[in-house]
Amino acid sequence: MSEIIHGQVTFLIVTLCCGMALVFGYEILRLLRWMFWHPGILTWIEDILYWAAASVPVYYIFFVYNNGEIRWYGALMLVTGAGLYEKGISMPVRRGLVKVFGSHKPSLVRWIKKKRQKKKQNKVNKDNKN
Repeated sequence: MSEIIHGQVTFLIVTLCCGMALVFGYEILRLLRWMFWHPGILTWIEDILYWAAASVPVYYIFFVYNNGEIRWYGALMLVTGAGLYEKGISMPVRRGLVKVFGSHKPSLVRWIKKKRQKKKQNKVNKDNKN
């Protein structure tokens, strides 16, 4: 195989895997949202920061493997990788993550509630002393 063709095939495989990895990272972010509730505006900010950070490895891949040239097939492979992850292994991975971390959700919520109650109680005790 020609060196140019080999480089382009490598580029396509790397962009496909990068698309899958980026959506897996987003899956972790979704899990954290499920475990710790927060308001909608914070979700928007998280999304913007995540995808801004996700652009760094994408830029690196295009720079290293394709000399900084953005080709339509590279972008297509990123989207294809994301789609393959979402349609293929997303549900088993999500179930596995929830199985591992989901059992801790009630204890985390209880721990946070106890901390809040303790703070309130300490504040009430300080107010009563004054």
